[in-house]
Amino acid sequence: MRASIIIPSWNARERLYLNLVALNNQDYQGDDVEIIVVDNGSTDNTLDMLKNFKSRFPLRFIRLEENRGIARGRNQGILEALGEILIFHDSDMIASRSFVRKHIEVHEQGDDLAVCGLFWKRIFSFFYKKFSHEQMARFERMAGSLLNLADPPQDRMPLITEADVLDGSYEKYSFDLDLPFIVDLKQVLARYGSTLTGYNLPWRFFITNNLSVPRSKVMGVGMFDEGIVRYGYEDYDLGIRLFKDGCRFVVAEDIMSCHQEHPANFTWVDVVENVTYICEKYNHIFYLDMQMVCLQEALKTDSDRINLVVGDIRQLLAEESSHPILWVFLKLLNIIRKSHYKPYRGPTADVIINIADSIPMIIRQTREWVEARKAVHFVRMLRDLLKMALNIELGPKIGLNI
Repeated sequence: MRASIIIPSWNARERLYLNLVALNNQDYQGDDVEIIVVDNGSTDNTLDMLKNFKSRFPLRFIRLEENRGIARGRNQGILEALGEILIFHDSDMIASRSFVRKHIEVHEQGDDLAVCGLFWKRIFSFFYKKFSHEQMARFERMAGSLLNLADPPQDRMPLITEADVLDGSYEKYSFDLDLPFIVDLKQVLARYGSTLTGYNLPWRFFITNNLSVPRSKVMGVGMFDEGIVRYGYEDYDLGIRLFKDGCRFVVAEDIMSCHQEHPANFTWVDVVENVTYICEKYNHIFYLDMQMVCLQEALKTDSDRINLVVGDIRQLLAEESSHPILWVFLKLLNIIRKSHYKPYRGPTADVIINIADSIPMIIRQTREWVEARKAVHFVRMLRDLLKMALNIELGPKIGLNI
């Protein structure tokens, strides 16, 4: 089997149906592709729809009676998969006609690739009364200019048809998600190109609604972490492990799949819990890149700066003499995270004393680096962390008066 398309689904029957319609319409001519749908404890008769769906590709489905997170759902699909390539595709996606073919073609360029398709396209395929205020505002703008609805829409009312999916005309109703992290990733792509050459954080493009990677690579790093139960970050978690294991990341903008808008199934609590879980899991200097990406908002910085700092950290990790300062850097990140995301009374006395005892060493070493124009981005960030976490002004003492 060449490829397995893995689709976890939870109470998304009508959107999953359009997903499968689009997969039936693929221009890939091979017979070596399978679809595995994992029904993750749905209560909307998803299983009945799957039993009656006439799929062009072999279709298998797995029923999990309890939803214990999307990571577990995807892992069940991985364990059942027969394909050399795993194509991850969420239940709410509508794949372009060349989706399968192009994913497979990119993998012919190497057996160590993580292929990141375009994942920021959105479409209103159904109307939902529980849309957020932002979704409703956008829907109303589009309904007036594109959809031309004569009557007020009813809950779950279809806004596009199967025919629209089959002939591709649904794409004229699509739009780009314009969240800050999407805008940022577009800028990264424009600067570093599709191979992300020179970019230190390529795993930020590892978004599992349009993504493919060799099954052997996923199995080699341990699949998705099922300890991540709430919404989000399970893709970053797998992506960084693949990156550290040597996978090359490429962005294929011509592999398009469109996300069907629906009411949000996550809360701010999910973000807080998962950031905490991830940062505690990767509480090591070899994963300072993950720490900073997860804490970007708390650090009040931008991803371009984080990328530059990570470049410096890579050089410092190769020098064991630099590790003590990197551990101080990590302790400061922990203080900032805890103060930002959870009720926190500040660092304990032993943590403060430990960092304070390190100040002479930090001043001596960082001054040498600044004079040699080495790791300057890291030194600037370290200075800012000391100020944010402990209100320690370090800049003038190391000759970094900027």
